[in-house]
Amino acid sequence: MRVGAGHVLVPEEVVRGVVMLPSITPAEGLLPPAAGIGLANGEVVVVLCLDPAGLSVSCRDERTMAVSCNVLGNHVALVGGAVVAAGMFELEGEGRVRWGEELVDLVDVTALYAEAEAALWADRTSYAEASP
Repeated sequence: MRVGAGHVLVPEEVVRGVVMLPSITPAEGLLPPAAGIGLANGEVVVVLCLDPAGLSVSCRDERTMAVSCNVLGNHVALVGGAVVAAGMFELEGEGRVRWGEELVDLVDVTALYAEAEAALWADRTSYAEASP
């Protein structure tokens, strides 16, 4: 995937496919990398944004291309980048592959999902503690 000025690779062991999300709905309490929830092939998915600049406002109302993944039994959609290649790539050390002349980092989708979950639970806990 092209994300910003660079590229990343989503490992094939978590990829379910490339899907079109009709829209992305922001949810209260979500912090990056979580962008909201969406509907992919009839399933509600957690949407994670790979772009550090965040999700564009237009993604909330327009169809958005996403890489659909299975993470710890949960359906997750990755957005914030463009799919530019698929296939087998040569491993170049821990967490990197060779794509043409470029070394590309592997996306740790499980860690991104865990980060989003931790942020959500931290927000819920702080809200519950602040409530009378």
